[in-house]
Amino acid sequence: MNFANLLEEIKIWFLSTGLKIVFIIFITLIVMKVARIVSSKTSNLFLQKAQYEEDRKRAETLTAVIRNVLDSVTLAIALMTILGQLGVEIGPLLAAAGIVGLAIGFAGQSLVKDIINGFFILIWDQIRVGDVIQIAGKGGLVEKTNLKMTVLHDLAGNVHYIPNGTIDVVTNMKKEYSRYVFDIGVAYREDVDEVIEVVKELDKELRNDSAFKEDILEPIEIPFPHVTL
Repeated sequence: MNFANLLEEIKIWFLSTGLKIVFIIFITLIVMKVARIVSSKTSNLFLQKAQYEEDRKRAETLTAVIRNVLDSVTLAIALMTILGQLGVEIGPLLAAAGIVGLAIGFAGQSLVKDIINGFFILIWDQIRVGDVIQIAGKGGLVEKTNLKMTVLHDLAGNVHYIPNGTIDVVTNMKKEYSRYVFDIGVAYREDVDEVIEVVKELDKELRNDSAFKEDILEPIEIPFPHVTL
């Protein structure tokens, strides 16, 4: 085979298979670019509505996760299509990839479960930094939450690192609003009605105090007093 014949074969290959591969790469880049633009605009829309810093972090985390998933899927499809154009049998590759993926899935199923559960926890806005919650038998203040785990700090000073895969029920005691129960002991010699009036007056003063009024949503509620022997 002389040099002229080699150039002719390269030309024929490029005009048939080569152009198809270039077209596939071009389409892949466009799809990835469009996906990034859409995810960026969606992220900006959520960020504009975010009232708290943790809402912004949650929106940014979800945007990054969705963007990475879309990029991975797009690149995988493009790679398989290019290999098909090059004459490579895709079937055995898919079978091998399935076996490897299955092995990785069994080996890292707890990690995958943590990430998937954490993803839905973030989507449904079940937990935010600063909330007081109870999860997996532990309770405390949320110091950090991500796709892998949630970190709690309890009243005793203990720090709990809880994998998201172990969370099945979330009890959030500060979602939108919270209640605080005061258990006030009153001596037998005191007038209960007078004590109630004093408590109501104190509540009124706190609600008019600039340091506390923003944190008190409603006046105090006093249920019917009961006697504990």
